[in-house]
Amino acid sequence: MSNRKFFLVTVSSGFEAEAREEIKRLVPNAKIHSLFFKGNLLVELHPSVDFCTLLRKAETQYIGRIFPIEKMVKISKSEESIVRICEEILRLGKLREGETFVVRCKRRGSHNFTSQDVERKLGSMLEEKINVSVDLRNPQKIVTVQIFQDKAFIGISDAEQLIVKEIKIFKKYKSGERPLTRAEHKIKEALKAFNLETKKDFRVLDLGAAPGGWTKVLSGLAGMVVAVDPADLDPSVKTLSNVIHLKCKAEEIPRDIGKFDLVLNDMNLDPAESARIMVDLADLLKRDSAAIMTVKFVTRNRKKHLSQALEILKAGYTGFKIKRLPHNRYEATVFMRKA
Repeated sequence: MSNRKFFLVTVSSGFEAEAREEIKRLVPNAKIHSLFFKGNLLVELHPSVDFCTLLRKAETQYIGRIFPIEKMVKISKSEESIVRICEEILRLGKLREGETFVVRCKRRGSHNFTSQDVERKLGSMLEEKINVSVDLRNPQKIVTVQIFQDKAFIGISDAEQLIVKEIKIFKKYKSGERPLTRAEHKIKEALKAFNLETKKDFRVLDLGAAPGGWTKVLSGLAGMVVAVDPADLDPSVKTLSNVIHLKCKAEEIPRDIGKFDLVLNDMNLDPAESARIMVDLADLLKRDSAAIMTVKFVTRNRKKHLSQALEILKAGYTGFKIKRLPHNRYEATVFMRKA
């Protein structure tokens, strides 16, 4: 990653700009990069800057954890990525025989492995390759693996070097003033942008509904909303008389559920996977009825995600319109009709 020093900094989600200013006040010449997934910044510094000491002493409001980063590795969704990460850690040569360590991983995106899989399997691999041992309570070294879809940031540091600060500001709204979810604004914007009229006799299917922002808005516009999500809905949504919660994945929806006048998809999935689910469920939509899907930009290659999703969606839909709306900076909203 060059001879510069890098640190991954977790910050208050939605307050990235304020966190940047806090860092800039401490290190005016710092280069700060967005990592696309909200609540994370990559800080690039001159080698002479003692960033950790500066942060320990400073009063901050938006900064949480600080991880020294020594390597960025390109990975795939496959579990083979764990082997690739292990190889790069060995090349760093910072784990020495006889030392104790622990692996700490945070995974963001869509993969065929979990954060816990990385911690467990990587720990076992390193124990096998080097004469080191995992110590979950009092490790000498911390192996940090921070995964952002197709990138893994790796760092190895002494346990006492890791910094955890208290995030003091993490809400944009006072208690009782915040909407159920920002998704309420998203669906209102989408309905307006696509000039989509909903009627009181409509049956609406809401995929990826939890905690219920879209469902809540649509329950006031349609006759019935079937909300699909394995997670719980907010109690204020779950108790609405015209809302039915199917606590399952979209792929598990019973086929005898009937036809719908509108299908919505705000699932937090890889765009291609989300599009395939939409095509598979197209037979639940009445002929020529509308559907809306958010295409999540899980990497910076936005054009690729959008084109892949549209190519898949063509198997079941037509009449595509695409909008980038104010409340969905990290995604695009696609309007379409059943073919």
